[in-house]
Amino acid sequence: MRISQTSAMIAALVLLASVLGGRADSTETAHGQRTTGRSVEAPGCVADGRLQLCFSSPADHGGSDPAVVAGINRIFDTAGAGDSLRIAMFRWDSASSADALIAAQERGAHVELVVDRDVVTNRVGRNLVQTIESGDPSARHVVVCRGACLPWRGSGPAPPSQDINHLKLILAEISGQQSVTTTSLNLEGRQYVQANSLLQMFDASVYAYSLRYFERLRAQSNLGWDDGDKRQAGAGGSPDIAVYPSRTDLLISTLRQLRCAKGMNTIDVMHAVIQRYDIRAALGRLQRSGCRVRIVVTRDLIENWLEAPFTLPGGGKIDLPDRDVKTLVTHDKVYAIHAMWRGKEAYLVVTGNSNATCGGLLYNDEMMVRLRGKWVWEQYRSHVLRAFRNAHHSRIKLVPVQARCR
Repeated sequence: MRISQTSAMIAALVLLASVLGGRADSTETAHGQRTTGRSVEAPGCVADGRLQLCFSSPADHGGSDPAVVAGINRIFDTAGAGDSLRIAMFRWDSASSADALIAAQERGAHVELVVDRDVVTNRVGRNLVQTIESGDPSARHVVVCRGACLPWRGSGPAPPSQDINHLKLILAEISGQQSVTTTSLNLEGRQYVQANSLLQMFDASVYAYSLRYFERLRAQSNLGWDDGDKRQAGAGGSPDIAVYPSRTDLLISTLRQLRCAKGMNTIDVMHAVIQRYDIRAALGRLQRSGCRVRIVVTRDLIENWLEAPFTLPGGGKIDLPDRDVKTLVTHDKVYAIHAMWRGKEAYLVVTGNSNATCGGLLYNDEMMVRLRGKWVWEQYRSHVLRAFRNAHHSRIKLVPVQARCR
């Protein structure tokens, strides 16, 4: 049975949001086409060669912005006979996206799903899983993981609400073109009021690596992988990829390799949840050494914890300025960095779907990506600074105590 809301309605909402938000620079290409070079693809989206980015900023669009989910639906809408879509997802109650994926399978696309058990706790998700599984009886198309698909890397027990398939990952091969999409956005109704972003990478090496990871998710086994195999360094400008659970972390290793210098001193962060002591300490060290660190999180309590003065294990006091830490309804995970990295000036972006939590490192299925280049940094930095301007300071005084990772 087809779910009532259609992806066409979402496209109309995107266009309306663009008009209301005054985005005079946004133009939409012919449906289903990806432009080359640096261009605007659709309201809220831009493309540059091998990358397409989409950003939702509800505060700039009357409180609701469907740009990122529309970007996902466009991927599904372009798939047909001879194409393939492989998707790993934590939550799914978006009827428009479910309709678009079911329609792709009906047009002849090969569809595989690896989902968290959360997906089948609602009507839309259950219908999607049942329809995709029954739509092609030739193979097992759906895997529902109970907890994380891959084995933990922590000593356990998992923190509350962790041990999950937290991925928002789409592997697409459409008309011979391979892409990997990772996003901060769960396919659920509240997505429209959250700030989010989407990264689509048209890169054969990223696709090949992500496909190997996807097969391990399906098998619910590392199949001989250790933590060293959960990182792929990009070559020739390709993105660096990290997958989890793992005891190695792309984010903390990036932050620890930074230093700031004149004209290279900005660390702009929108990370929904930051609860790890090592991430807080790394950001504090950078701020203390002369970096301008601006941070947007999604909860007042997290803001308060980041702003509270603390002492580093080796000595030295950290006190992030209250004016530079704010709160917004966001689900994003973005670090836009202009600083010295590995001894040279660099424009970096670290993004993906993992929160800075113990679960996001050691207990959940996650993916993080590191991008290099001024153009991509400019796009993500603008997104973060828009959020920073729209954010507010904490309205409560309580400072929580966070559990340490184990």
